[in-house]
Amino acid sequence: MTGKSIETRKQTIIAHWANSKKFMMSATEYTGVVVGKKATDSEYVISDGVIAPAGFIPDHYHLWEDQTFHIIEGQLEAKIGDEVLKIGSGDTVHCPRGVSHYMKNIGIKEARLISYIFPGDWAEDFMAETSRQMNSGKQNLELIEQKFGVIYL
Repeated sequence: MTGKSIETRKQTIIAHWANSKKFMMSATEYTGVVVGKKATDSEYVISDGVIAPAGFIPDHYHLWEDQTFHIIEGQLEAKIGDEVLKIGSGDTVHCPRGVSHYMKNIGIKEARLISYIFPGDWAEDFMAETSRQMNSGKQNLELIEQKFGVIYL
């Protein structure tokens, strides 16, 4: 931020995990939008996520967005850049744009996490398109890369 201001166009949001709009990101992972870009003036999006046991978030990076994850429940193996580590409840991971990341649920229960995506301009549209592709069974990674700047490795 470049200056101080008491003005805001952001909205107050009180949301419950179960009420977020859900997007299937893979066969074993879904993401829900808790606070969307409309409420934050596109500055960020807050999402919740659930990864099934043995499920994973594929290795990828974002060209235009930074992403921070807070692990609420579960045990995950994560690859952040070139580092592989185990993370779990209470851990936070920040991935600046351009840093690849992968997470796999290595526990026996669902893993739950909260994600902050900065800026929020494309996040919801990316989730909707990825979910549409998952449901249709026709994946188009070139479209995802060109339109949303998400590069799968």
